[in-house]
Amino acid sequence: MNIFNFSQITMEECLTFFAVLIRYSVLIAVMPFVGDRMVPMPLKILLALAITFALFPALVVQGQVRPGDALVWGATTGGIAATIGCEVLCGLVLGFTAKLLFESVSFGANLVGNFMGFAAASTYDPHQESQTQVVAQLQLAVAMLIFLALDGHHLMLRASLDSYRLVGLGQASFGTIASQRLVGLTAQVIRFGMQLAAPVALSMFAVNVAFGLIAKTMPQLNILVLSFAVSALVGLVVLFLSVPEFQGVVGALLGRMGEWMESMAAALGGK
Repeated sequence: MNIFNFSQITMEECLTFFAVLIRYSVLIAVMPFVGDRMVPMPLKILLALAITFALFPALVVQGQVRPGDALVWGATTGGIAATIGCEVLCGLVLGFTAKLLFESVSFGANLVGNFMGFAAASTYDPHQESQTQVVAQLQLAVAMLIFLALDGHHLMLRASLDSYRLVGLGQASFGTIASQRLVGLTAQVIRFGMQLAAPVALSMFAVNVAFGLIAKTMPQLNILVLSFAVSALVGLVVLFLSVPEFQGVVGALLGRMGEWMESMAAALGGK
């Protein structure tokens, strides 16, 4: 099949190509980095078309996508709507799963900012589309650079290609298996975020214990005013000293993106 020879393209192939395009379009709109609001919408559409044109022939040759099936589901409006709805669901779940890993970094970084007393110093982050703290923006930027250095975008594309092997075209179903697996991944996100915030949390606990002892021995000292500067200073020092460990932990975490996406694709396929 030559998709560039438009005179030989059948209606079934057009419907199948459009269904594949829907999954990749929704996936790109939701996944991290390319799905940010800062990325122009025409660029997202062009990227989805380019990926679909590149991968559609391989999917057909490998038998993961069969244009002949469009004779069944493309015969009625309800069948087309159901297939497109399944592809939208699959793209949303896979993209959200990929974004969960960055949410763990954001969760841990915001905890760090709260411990350091930066809760009031929050600004709008266009990547997260919400109010985040300065520390969270810094750590998210470092995490994104690590993600690109590890070829994380290739991991996402590979996982999205393998998703057709695990859940066929129009066969996605968000049942009990998928919901339980998504809840389990969300729990891991919270655990990873608390692990990332643990060094600063422990150091802030030690600082508060020290301030408690000083307040008992020197009541005339204004602990409230002094604690803001000391907490911020100690937190920044701990962040600086833990940069190598942060890079290793985040690299190992983001390296599991393909595994998580394949796991969710299998759950959508009832496996």
